Amino acid sequence: MATLQTLNVTLLEPRLKHPTVFKYFDALAAGENFVIENDHDPKPLYYELLAERGNIFTWEYLEKGPEWFVVQIAKNPTEESHDIQTLDVTQLEPRMKHPTVFKYFDALAAGEAFVIENDHDPKPLYYELLAERGNIFTWEYLEQGPEWFKVKIAKNPDENTPQKGSIPEKDVKKAALLKEKGVTFGCSDSGPKFPDNKDYDEWELGMLADYIVATHHQYIKDNAESLNGLAIKVAEHHGENNPELHRVATSTHHFLQDLLNHITNEEEVLFPVIRQLLSKKDNPSEVLSYEAGTLDHPIRILLKEHEIAGEDLNFLRRITNNFAPPKNACNSFTYLYEKLKEFESDLYLHLRIENDYLFPRALKLDEEIAAAHS
Repeated sequence: MATLQTLNVTLLEPRLKHPTVFKYFDALAAGENFVIENDHDPKPLYYELLAERGNIFTWEYLEKGPEWFVVQIAKNPTEESHDIQTLDVTQLEPRMKHPTVFKYFDALAAGEAFVIENDHDPKPLYYELLAERGNIFTWEYLEQGPEWFKVKIAKNPDENTPQKGSIPEKDVKKAALLKEKGVTFGCSDSGPKFPDNKDYDEWELGMLADYIVATHHQYIKDNAESLNGLAIKVAEHHGENNPELHRVATSTHHFLQDLLNHITNEEEVLFPVIRQLLSKKDNPSEVLSYEAGTLDHPIRILLKEHEIAGEDLNFLRRITNNFAPPKNACNSFTYLYEKLKEFESDLYLHLRIENDYLFPRALKLDEEIAAAHS
């Protein structure tokens, strides 16, 4: 019986660590494995391996810190049956999510399919795939929430020929508009690419709501947990010499929790009402779940919450000297302030779009529907 190969990653130069692990993995036959040892959790390697090689391995912690980590990595045995490959998108870093799905899709032969699993509706990916690859795929929900979403994505038997009836024409047009306006839905650490074209008032109201959810709300969801963890980590390591970091960590935690609750209220209350109003405008027999003409009350509450979010950001700016770290700050310290500044920039654009475009137009539509049915 062959001895299990062990790689001590701490003995390698930093630039050679991941490439060496990949070399070990690629040398494995199906069913074989090896062990890596490291002085910190090698989870980033897991994400990179999943993104680059796909779901063809198992990752098992034999020892999990705090000072030493030992992981057994095995290449999956060759399957006799051609089961559809499944990609758990939640296991990927935000910046790798959409690129990895595209990589899986591009590797499909015509007629093949794979399944993605996610903890929220991946509909933004649908539009991006449609905009970038065209109408050459089918999109089938196998499970549709509320806590877990599974979608089967298949490449059409003849990938150069759109499959009639598989994609609604209105979605093809919406994806084309997305691409024309330069909007992308990727989950990137650098934030969503939402161009400030100052023409939001020309966008259809329901589409504008979809954009806000897919870009700015998703950005908050993708970054809140990691930003909160980073603030705590930096405070623990540097709070003794920089006591303001404890206030930064506490304030960031409460700010993010309030913000997550806020966007949940928008997605579960306001945005469904906007879609109801749009449906009733087209179909007067549509039944509303609230009394038309009363939308101003919840919107006033949301506007007040926007003001509070702005005050929280101003407070964070004051106690961080406008997000300027000390000259001797380490990389994590500097990165925290960079991420707070980035988060602030995205949030202010997000709030401006809602305050200046979405809310006024929703109120106007609400008043029109109320007047028409009074």
